[in-house]
Amino acid sequence: MRRPYSAGGGGAARMAKAEVSGTVTAFRQSKFKEDSYQTIVALAKPEHAAELLGARVVWARKDGLKILGRVVALHGRKGALRVRWDRGFPPQGLGTQVRIIP
Repeated sequence: MRRPYSAGGGGAARMAKAEVSGTVTAFRQSKFKEDSYQTIVALAKPEHAAELLGARVVWARKDGLKILGRVVALHGRKGALRVRWDRGFPPQGLGTQVRIIP
């Protein structure tokens, strides 16, 4: 039997399957060390940050090299994301754009 109040299932409304862009701002760091496998990504539209947990992230260099990652957590209250990369993220990539694919 169909439920009258839910269109496609229960739970919260999900974001549409559209790519989102963000900017890599910094490596995750603590007082004494810096982690090159995790970065902080600031979103262009931070209001949908919570819906992007678990999404794939792609950073592409001009020569064709692609590094893949995954959104693992929110960072702060302004809509930034923490991304864990499959391999070490190069420091030359700080300040560049990434694609987030939900």
